[in-house]
Formats: sequence, C-alpha cells, structure tokens
Amino acid sequence: MIHSTTDISSSITLAWRLTRDATGIACDSTDIGYDSTGIACDATDSGSDVSDDDVNEHHPSNECATNPTSYSLPVVTDVSGSKNDTKKTSKRKRRQWSIVEKLNAINTFKSNGSKHRTAVEHGCTTAQLRKWLNCENELLNIVKSRKRRRLGGAGKKLKYIDLDLKLLVWFRERRGKIDSNSTTCNNNLNIPREKVTLKQLRRQGVKLSVELNHEPPSCKWYYRFLARHRLSLQRPKRQQKIPLTDAYKHVTSFYSYIRRANKWGPKRGPMGAFTPRDICNMDESPLELFGDQSKRSINDIGTSNDIEGHLTNKRFATLILTVFAEDNSRVGPILLFKGQGRVAATEKGQYAQGVHVFFTPKGVINGTTMDRYVQLWWSKVKDPHPKLMIADSANSHLNADVIRDLRKKRVVVAIIPKGCTMYVQVLDVSVFSVFKNHYDDVVEEYIDHNGPRSKIKLTASQSRILCTRFTWSAWLRTLKTIDFRKAFRDIGYVWSDDSPFSLRTMPGYTFDPSSADWVSSMNDENDTEDRIDIVADKASEQQQHTQSLATRSKQLTLFNMWKK
Repeated sequence: MIHSTTDISSSITLAWRLTRDATGIACDSTDIGYDSTGIACDATDSGSDVSDDDVNEHHPSNECATNPTSYSLPVVTDVSGSKNDTKKTSKRKRRQWSIVEKLNAINTFKSNGSKHRTAVEHGCTTAQLRKWLNCENELLNIVKSRKRRRLGGAGKKLKYIDLDLKLLVWFRERRGKIDSNSTTCNNNLNIPREKVTLKQLRRQGVKLSVELNHEPPSCKWYYRFLARHRLSLQRPKRQQKIPLTDAYKHVTSFYSYIRRANKWGPKRGPMGAFTPRDICNMDESPLELFGDQSKRSINDIGTSNDIEGHLTNKRFATLILTVFAEDNSRVGPILLFKGQGRVAATEKGQYAQGVHVFFTPKGVINGTTMDRYVQLWWSKVKDPHPKLMIADSANSHLNADVIRDLRKKRVVVAIIPKGCTMYVQVLDVSVFSVFKNHYDDVVEEYIDHNGPRSKIKLTASQSRILCTRFTWSAWLRTLKTIDFRKAFRDIGYVWSDDSPFSLRTMPGYTFDPSSADWVSSMNDENDTEDRIDIVADKASEQQQHTQSLATRSKQLTLFNMWKK
C-alpha cells in the first residue's frame, strides 16, 4: 500500500505531538525543521544559525509558524478509529519558582549560553528564563534583604489606595517609627510607641473612609493591610525583671512554702490543711470603659513589640478579681474608681448587684483600700477552716497591718516572688485575658445596639454605672468559660499526689516534691499541725499590744486632766 508524502508528514507530526504531550516538554519551533518533503529533521543539522533570542516558544495554543502542515489536535483517536475512546492532550502544569531556583537557572545559562538547553534542564520555558534574566539584579537584592521574598507587581490590584496610605501614616505616627535614611532625626529623642490594636485600626479606617467618600472596607481588608506592610498581631514584650535561673529558684521556694503551709493544720484532704475551696488568688488589673482590652497589638514583623504608656491615659478603673479553685460565686469583682466617693444614692442603686465599688484618689489600690477589701473578702468566705491567700509582691499587699489581720483570722498569706507573677499567678496566666475578651464582646454588643461609638455621650455617673454592668456580664461569662479547678492544678496551687509537674509558662522547669533536696528542706521543727493557730494567737496579742500603745501615747485634753 502506497502512502502519499502528505499522509507521512501528517503521521510524523501527530507522533511528535503525542510524544511531546506525554513527556510534558515544550519544544521551540526552531528546534524542529522540515525539509521539502515535509519530513521532520533537526534544524541544527541543516546548518541553520539561529540565536536563542529569536526562538519562539511553543505552546499548545500557539502553533509553529514555520510548519505549514502543522495543526492542533485537541482530541486524538486510537489506531482502530474508535470514536468513544478519546484522550485529551495534557498541558503544562503551573507551579511556583523559588528565588534560588531562578538564580540557579540563570547561572546554568551563563555557563552553557543556550536558553533552550537551560530551559530543558530546569523544566522551565525560555520565556520564563528571559524574564528571570531581565530581573536578575532584583532577585539578588531580595536574597540579600530580609523583606518578603517575591517580586512586586503580582496579585490583585489594591482598591483603596488613598485609604491604605493614610492608614499606614496614622499607624507609623503612633508607633513612632522614623525612616532610617532620614538625616534630620535625632537619635536621642524619646519616641513614644503607643499600643495600636486591630480594633483601633478598623475604627480609624472607618473614619478615613468617610473622609474619602467611599464605603469602608471589609474586615479581611485590614488583615491584607497587615500582610502588605509586613505587620502582624503580637503580644507586647514582657520585661524580664530577673534572670530565668533566679526565677527557677524563687518559684521553687514559693511552691515549697505552699506545700509546707498545708502541714500547719489538721489534714482535711490529700493536700493537707487546705482544700481547693480554701485556696484563692487575688490581683488587680487596669480596665478601660470602651477601649480595647486585648493584649495583642500591631507591630512590624521581626521587631520587638515595646509598648509605652501611662496609667492616666489607659485606665478608667482598676479591676480586682479573686478566684478560688472551687465556688467562685462568693467574692465578685471589685472596681476602683478615681474620686472621693461623693456620689448620689441613685447612682449606687444602679450599679450591678454583684460588683462592689470603691473610690480612691488615684483609682489604684492603696493600704486603706486593701483593708476594706480584706474585710469584704472575709465576710464572704468566713468559716471555721483556715484559708490560703496567694498575692503578688505589691506594696499594698505587703502591709504589715493587713498581714497581721489576716493571720489573726487564720489566713496564711503566700507572696509570689517579684518578677515571677507571669509564670505562677493563675490570674495572669489563665483568667485576666479571658475576662477581658468577654468584656470586649459585651462592649461590642452594647455599641452595636446603641452605637455608633461616636454618638454615645455619657456623663461620669453613667460611665461608672455602665462599667459595673459590663464587668458583671463579663464575669458571668468568665465563670462559665474557665475550669478553675484545672487552672489551679496546672499552675500548682492544688494537687492530688506528690507527682512532679511542669509549667507551660516556664519552659524547662519542673517541680518534684519527691526529690531528696525538697524533702530535706521540709524537715522543719516549726511545721506542726497547730502552727496556724499559734500564729493567729500571736497576731492577736500583737494587735492588742499595738492598740494599747496607741491609747497610752494619745495626747490628753484639758477635760482628761481635770477629770477625777
């Protein structure tokens, strides 16, 4: 059977295309030539001298212009001519190329001088290689720098360009970042670094959108804003007050004291003199009325998130929380407002019933307020059993009169060492962050119902009333959210046996009550079951002696002198 030259050429073309589609390798039109009979031959064998820059890349959608007999075959039938068994031609898969891969391809081209051979060796196209060669210097600069490792110009185009620029300027002004290339700035200036949260960024974006006369962007737009400018939500940098090795020693001493204190009374459970209901932790934290209570704030990636501020511009009230391992319904939240307490009875009647309100000159706790707190706390937890109160080393907590009064009430006070509250205080580790998240949710619900925020105008009295109600709602949600017994057990305040435990807040630390060193330190002659009662009696005697001295040293009046 004799075939024509045209049929042979078509068959060869079809076979070549099937081979190319099966291997996934793109060929250039100048690599395959055709003689006068239409039979494929190597262009280099015919002595053609074609530069690589003039090579046209071959794509399935762009057929070779030099071959008049070539055509696209989207569907190929098998040898038997069956129309049912069809196969689609495979296309080149798109992929991402890293900076290193692009530079390796450029180095290969510099060594062999052929774009085609380089493209085949690295699996790219000659068009891609040409683009990489044109931006070689930019690729090298990206490798040397620490910025995002990709070329600009890709991705979806920015819609709100003016908003993006103004919002970035607003953020830089509050974070105090100065251009490193500027020669006019003074390095000795104290540049404030304010806290900028995501909610503040969104509120400012809404204000700027109104000024620019367009709709405010969605919430996802602000997350893309952070990604565009290499920003992220970070926790503020915590100042390490003492070295970590010293913190290990202080924390071990603190836990040893708690274990010893459980031997100072009759055993009432697996721990000793105290049960989970008798152990509590108290501490204070600043609170804003409508401000963002979240800890995470916006900062440049790869830089330290330092926050600067003052009590006067970040605190509307001071929140005092007291938490127990069991039964947290006894002592509710306490709010300290700034002032002398000269408020109307109608205002006090509108406070949330579960929140107690104190007034102090500066809105923070002091010795007098601590005395009032102890009296309130004791009225809620008073029973025949001893108590263990855990507090930090603030000056108001270390008041000698307060500690003597607590000892008289058979309350053992365990002071957390200075610089260790971030590791071993359950309020700092597990409670305050959850409470403030719920507080933010309550505030947002109020603003959505009565807002917007710019139209909410409150007097000082209304603000205090609203703060108590926000606080009580957030506290109720916190009680439902946190498993306090588990939190106390994880932090080491309560235990069921003498097995060692580790702290997630202090990596590498483990407290082992069964170790020989700790057991030897527990052998104290004063650790008797009646020590709490002995200390309580001594505290009562000291208080009586102090009161008698105060009475004797009191200056007499003329009436006392003439009195018979």
